Amino acid sequence: MRRRAVVVWGVLVAAVTPAVSRAQSVPGMPEPGETAPPAGAGEVTPPAPELEGGPAGPGPGWVILPGINYTPERGLTVAGALLRYFRIERRADARPSSLGLRAGISLDGRSEVSFDPSLWMIGDRLNVAGTTGVSYFDYPYYGIGNDSRAEDREDYTAVRVGARLEVAARVWHALFGGLLYDVRYEDITETDDGGMIDAGVVGGDGSLLSGVGGILRWDSRDHSFAPRSGGLINLSPRLYRRGLGSDQDFGRLLLDASWFIDLVGEHVIALDGRAEFRTGDPPFDHLSQAGGSRLLRGMIEGRYRDNHFIGGQVEYRFPLLWRFGGVAFGGAGRVAHRVDEFDLEGWHWAAGGGLRFAVNPNERINLRFDAGATAEGPNVYLAIGEAF
Repeated sequence: MRRRAVVVWGVLVAAVTPAVSRAQSVPGMPEPGETAPPAGAGEVTPPAPELEGGPAGPGPGWVILPGINYTPERGLTVAGALLRYFRIERRADARPSSLGLRAGISLDGRSEVSFDPSLWMIGDRLNVAGTTGVSYFDYPYYGIGNDSRAEDREDYTAVRVGARLEVAARVWHALFGGLLYDVRYEDITETDDGGMIDAGVVGGDGSLLSGVGGILRWDSRDHSFAPRSGGLINLSPRLYRRGLGSDQDFGRLLLDASWFIDLVGEHVIALDGRAEFRTGDPPFDHLSQAGGSRLLRGMIEGRYRDNHFIGGQVEYRFPLLWRFGGVAFGGAGRVAHRVDEFDLEGWHWAAGGGLRFAVNPNERINLRFDAGATAEGPNVYLAIGEAF
């Protein structure tokens, strides 16, 4: 009965929330390697001249991003976000704080809703941010390992309720350090009868995860939505322990980095990479995963999963005509059970290209259409905001 109530509550909340695409100003949230939100992911940090009150005025404002998104994992989704931005300190050059509400619902009735606050205080030296939300979606599972087979795919349905709180302080220039707390409850409501999950895997009946960790972040991007120079580097170690209420004991280390090279005339080379390492006994759906709408586009999210993952990509962004632009991208990655398994063999590739249409050139807000392919075939993505 409790399981059914959680499902119904999650669906109803998402159904009555205005359909808007993701918009938030928290660097690195949601983190890559975690379950992705609807593909309208992105960040919006409006510049001071666009605020109410003019260039010198620190007035508040709104950003509304409606959209229809498509990913191979979730199909067509009506999604979007409502963002309220404001400045806690009455300075024109202060970073804007924000309160973001996002929601999405797919054509088959699957849905999610989340709330993402980000507050800048003490002369932009302290950032308190977080995310909390509920989701109800179907997910693919191919087994564990870098050699899992496409024909072994099965699907499961899960309700996820989670929250993460981050407190980071400026250490030096663009370097921030801090602490975080992460909690997630998952209830797996449907699995394939006689499948791999039904036969028994860690976390196959659902799980409660509770962990603490650290944050070390360098953020020198010239723009948080579509950067053309600078970079964003996140290092985050975490420990999930039964003493904190977690069902499993395990550790996680995430290194996530993006760097942008401004060439000439809005031509940009964008570099992106991620390394994840896990120790202990994590549940199957919290293992390191390859694929998704950001890194290795064209590969189904979670196509490969195991304790560790290393992957990277390069993207060339260039203008075309009027508000249109184009991209070409390629990358490779693989998972491994042990760190010493990473060698020159077993890497999976993904490559493709896409079109961009600037729905708001001043804010660099782009409608994104990408087509990516792997050795198993192509997939397409429609979203608001760059992949990274």
